[in-house]
Amino acid sequence: MIQRTYLGLDVRPGELRAVALHRHRRGAILAGGRLMTLGPAVLVPGSREANIREERDFVAAVREVLNPLAGREERIALSLPEGAGRLVLTECETPLRSAAEGREVLKWQLKNHLPADAQEVKVDYQVLDRSESGRIRVLVALVARRVLDQYEELLSEAGYSAQLIDFFPFNLYNYYRARLELGTDFLLVGIDRGTLSLQLFQGQSLSFFRSREVGSEPSGVFMEISRTLAGLYGSIPALRRSPVYLHCDWQDPTELVEALRSTFEREVTLLDPYLQRVARTPLDLPEWRSRGFAAAFGAAERLM
Repeated sequence: MIQRTYLGLDVRPGELRAVALHRHRRGAILAGGRLMTLGPAVLVPGSREANIREERDFVAAVREVLNPLAGREERIALSLPEGAGRLVLTECETPLRSAAEGREVLKWQLKNHLPADAQEVKVDYQVLDRSESGRIRVLVALVARRVLDQYEELLSEAGYSAQLIDFFPFNLYNYYRARLELGTDFLLVGIDRGTLSLQLFQGQSLSFFRSREVGSEPSGVFMEISRTLAGLYGSIPALRRSPVYLHCDWQDPTELVEALRSTFEREVTLLDPYLQRVARTPLDLPEWRSRGFAAAFGAAERLM
């Protein structure tokens, strides 16, 4: 019996991360993982213009990172960098009677957030919760067609089809959610390839999201988080006591963890995805580098 392979490709500024998963009992096992460095000019994430500046190099890199893992499999789950679109948490009083109607309603409601003309924007959304009055809270992804089409077309040229597309922070959460007891109220901080993402959950439902470019120095992270907290503590009191979890791709995050403890004024738990434990064969990578596979794994797992 041929075992099905589930592929995840995490596209990051300067790097591609790919995994192949197989079913194992009730979960997944990592059949293989590969990293591929991209030149700094190959991919520049942005919400308005096509992201991939050097298309031939990108297609060659996709083939090089995925082909050794894929076998005959062509379907992948694609994890996009945060900057490739706009992610908005909003509330809506209008009933969303169908997916198509919901996209049009939200496109109109968020017209000031659109990265392009309305007819050139693709909208997807997830209803997070509903109040007794019927008001709904929604997570909305807005992506310019030219951005998404380029990713899909170049993946197709490389021989692959994106069956599921989402953004890095949510695939990161998907990986950890299935494996750790994070609790019901918590803050997930992601620092990866110079990008900071903040996801605050209350009652296991996302209540706040923000993503910013911060560079690779603790001072930049400290300043951005401090600005964010200054505006949130008054409106979200639970933030002062929620546990803080950190995913970080730095080789030595010690200084960063200490800076965040000072910023949040409480303990910060550095997450370890323990990917070596779910790998069929040992990964030929340092432990800190293997953390980079978490989002690709979380994306691929959603195909299973």
